[in-house]
Amino acid sequence: MASPARHAPTPVSAAAAALAQALQTRPQDFSPFAALRAIERCHPQQPRLGESARASDDVLRLRHAPSLAFAPCALDRYTPATHDQPAALYGVFFGLFGPNAPLPLHLTEYAIERAQQAKDGTFAAFADVFHHRMLSLFYRAWAQAQPSVQAERPASDQFRAWLDALVGIASPHLRDRDALPDDARRYYAGRLGTATRTPEGLRALLQQLCEWPVQVQEFIAEWMRLPADAHLQLGLGPRNARLGVDSVVGAHVRGAQQRVRICLGPLPHLAFQRFLPGGQALRQLTAAVRSYLGDEFGWELQLLLKADEVPTPHLARSSRLGLDTWLGRRAWSIADADEVLLRPSG
Repeated sequence: MASPARHAPTPVSAAAAALAQALQTRPQDFSPFAALRAIERCHPQQPRLGESARASDDVLRLRHAPSLAFAPCALDRYTPATHDQPAALYGVFFGLFGPNAPLPLHLTEYAIERAQQAKDGTFAAFADVFHHRMLSLFYRAWAQAQPSVQAERPASDQFRAWLDALVGIASPHLRDRDALPDDARRYYAGRLGTATRTPEGLRALLQQLCEWPVQVQEFIAEWMRLPADAHLQLGLGPRNARLGVDSVVGAHVRGAQQRVRICLGPLPHLAFQRFLPGGQALRQLTAAVRSYLGDEFGWELQLLLKADEVPTPHLARSSRLGLDTWLGRRAWSIADADEVLLRPSG
């Protein structure tokens, strides 16, 4: 028999005490998995159920209440820890006893008769050795498939590791590398982890991140610099510098396949300021766009300021020409101001 010291109750928090009281008074209010999850959350210093090497390391024992009656709920009762016994949670599901259990009914009757008539719970306690392990593994199989349960213990969060691998921050040196929080990358793993990049995906990501209306315009024309070996050179052969075929005059070529425009707004003046150069919101948006588009595509940001919040210039106030200052009265003041066009460097 284990020594009483191995089962000595450990100090519990106020949340753990409140949970134990609720389980004692109204166990029917809890589903089994919800109860076990709450118990784990209140005892973060102890191993998770189903992962401990010894049953004595677990925060409580999982037992089965022998009964032939119809079970109105999955949990029967909860007993708190004492100086020589661990806490125990009694269930009436997934056990060896009961009308739908794998053992013959006469064994359930025998366990009930021994407990009630002879005050001998040895047979039921022996079965609880298997109940504890089976129920612990049953709960662990469920918990491993629940991201919210995994997140409650970050040190052993497998979902976090899987999401990190999907969004490219599995190695520690790749984390916290820019203004976009790593948790935001994990949240958008469905968008960032796909091979295809679509305007709708970019719009949905940015609109949820910025919490302002976002539109994405494709095929923005621009002048692209040609590499030196693509410049027009005469005298290299009869099939070189053919007009209308492979000759280009100048060092640039017009293209509309490598750039998109992100239209953000209309914004109130305070939010508009945060997306101007130097603002934290602009740094975060730049990191998000670069995470989604990579370095393959160029992009530009068009900020729209609400028409009724366009400021008038004042000499006593610091203003930046071309960004947040409009000279005179805008003739089209009924329209939102859309003149600010930025090309963040990332």
